[in-house]
Amino acid sequence: WLGILYAFLLGRSTDREGAMETREADFTNTDDPMINIRPIAGGTADSDAQKQLLELQLKMATSSINHEYARIEFEDVWDRERRDDLIEYMHECRTAYFEARRALSAYDPYALEDFEADLMRQKQMTLSGAQAS
Repeated sequence: WLGILYAFLLGRSTDREGAMETREADFTNTDDPMINIRPIAGGTADSDAQKQLLELQLKMATSSINHEYARIEFEDVWDRERRDDLIEYMHECRTAYFEARRALSAYDPYALEDFEADLMRQKQMTLSGAQAS
């Protein structure tokens, strides 16, 4: 799912004045429900700034989904040592998420707001599919 997320994040751009503009990424597998997520607006035309925005969003998405999977495992594990490891890992994920969130908020608060809404929808789709399996 991270490959889809990265392709999704690459499917957006902005004009020279910084106005937000979105375009759909070119996906060929339309059976995947993840493709229906709308690209995030934000960033600048500058490639370094765009790369930084993508990296922050990818860090947020990765740490968020890793935290959710660890939380799901935590609910099913009764081994004390493993539970302690999972608690530590979830704390690390949460810390990474909020560091990236703070940076993205300072960089582009509108992109953060849109991204978090899409991330929540993406997590719900991904996790509901994983739990149904």
